[in-house]
Amino acid sequence: MKALYTAATGMTAQQARLDNIANNLANVNTTGYKRQAAAFQDLLYQDVAQGGGQGEGSSVVQIGGGVRIVGNARDHRSGSLKSTEQPLDMALVGDGFFQLESEDGELRYTRDGAFGLDEEGRLISASGMVVSGDIQVDPEAGSVEVQADGSVRQLTADGSSFTSIGQMTVVRFLNPAGLEALGGNLYMGTPGSGEPEEIEVGVDVDIKQGYLESSNVNVATELIGMIEAQRAYELTSKMVQASDEAMQTAVNLKR
Repeated sequence: MKALYTAATGMTAQQARLDNIANNLANVNTTGYKRQAAAFQDLLYQDVAQGGGQGEGSSVVQIGGGVRIVGNARDHRSGSLKSTEQPLDMALVGDGFFQLESEDGELRYTRDGAFGLDEEGRLISASGMVVSGDIQVDPEAGSVEVQADGSVRQLTADGSSFTSIGQMTVVRFLNPAGLEALGGNLYMGTPGSGEPEEIEVGVDVDIKQGYLESSNVNVATELIGMIEAQRAYELTSKMVQASDEAMQTAVNLKR
């Protein structure tokens, strides 16, 4: 029976929704994480003739084929800021991404500003990728400061003045929802996201030194969604059971 398979698609869809909610809750404390929500579409409709025939007097009724998951919509709204008092921690206030470079020159993007230094004094991400901007920190010199315009400067070893050591690069995308998530708080550009556009720090976006951006997951919202998905799953499973019982009744009619 068609109802059996239609209900089964509903169970599959609600399971995907629960998987997304579980991932959101698991990353509630992940720096810069953006919540995801499953997007669904109804399946093809079947035209079923009514009235006992296919002639002019018969009517046609459309019966749906269920539901399918078509993607995971990522919510790129900013999360709250958390003070860390670490000079190399940075948070973006506004739209945009830090740009990172791998050893082979590939570009990646992140909202996770938990940066550190490699052996050469270069500013790197937690995954070890170099932060764009040619930022070179002298471990023997003084404190590092990030200015409103994104310029990075460091106090000289004698403490007499500051010297420029690089410029933070921040980019944005026409469609950030089109970015491909790679794990490790990293994104990769795709044709759907468009090309990265460098934006002016201090005008289009601000950087707050000594802060990190928290996840934008709302625990209460996720728990409500979990309850809704559980209820929907239970109802569709009952529909599977009811369809099976109807099939058994139809089979018993022949006896």
